[in-house]
Amino acid sequence: MRRSGTSVRRTPARIRALAAGVVTLAALLWPTAAASASPTALAADPPLGTQTTIGLYAPVPAGWAAIAQNQATGLKTIEFLGGAPYLARVAVLANTTVPAGWVLVAVSTDARTSQVAYLGGAPHGATVTADVGCTMPGGRVYGYPVPAGWTIVGSGVNSVCSYQNLRYP
Repeated sequence: MRRSGTSVRRTPARIRALAAGVVTLAALLWPTAAASASPTALAADPPLGTQTTIGLYAPVPAGWAAIAQNQATGLKTIEFLGGAPYLARVAVLANTTVPAGWVLVAVSTDARTSQVAYLGGAPHGATVTADVGCTMPGGRVYGYPVPAGWTIVGSGVNSVCSYQNLRYP
């Protein structure tokens, strides 16, 4: 029994048109600023501090951290953190993922950005105070796990943050 009306046939032309529509929609939802922001282009380790933009909802590649975002353009700026020297500091978006070995050391009062410091390459006996979490007027910012090799030798709370004192053996 055949229904009246038009039937929709899946012809190669219709399939290509549908695929093109899906690709266009994906580009609108997850735009990239340039081909250099593609995951393939980010695979090689660029110099420390290299910045590029990716789509606002695109995952941040390993070794990189989000440092800014722009809702109007649908883009976020990411910075490569690999190869950093001991105690290098970088401003990142609050609660963004950072590579292993980085700890939270300061938070902006609006809780939009935070400062992270790198603990890799520390000398024997080094001590650092890392924030575990801070409650600011703009919201709550969470710290990062204690890096491998470091031990907690003390902790406390100040007016806005709980912190841990870390020591490298």
